[in-house]
Amino acid sequence: MNYIFLTMALILNASANILMKIGASGLDKTFKEQELFGKIMILLKNPYLLFGVFLFGLNIIFYFFALTRIKLSIAYPIMTAGGFLIISIFSVLIFRESLSVIQILG
Repeated sequence: MNYIFLTMALILNASANILMKIGASGLDKTFKEQELFGKIMILLKNPYLLFGVFLFGLNIIFYFFALTRIKLSIAYPIMTAGGFLIISIFSVLIFRESLSVIQILG
């Protein structure tokens, strides 16, 4: 059960990051021209951003439960490395980003 919490936190964190990128990619150049209040209103109407924030919240809850049972020196490297792996794969597949040799080796 300990690693189920950690796995869920990892999946939620990666998913939240991917949704945030999708939400940010959908913003057009008029977003940059807005005043602060206008930007906030646009962001609050962005379903990808809102769902990403929600998933970040769930991630925190699952990660907290994982940390009550798993050492931080084990949980954090798994979260970090797993997040890099998942997000890198989705970045190539969904966003058509390229990975350099340095990124792959890292």
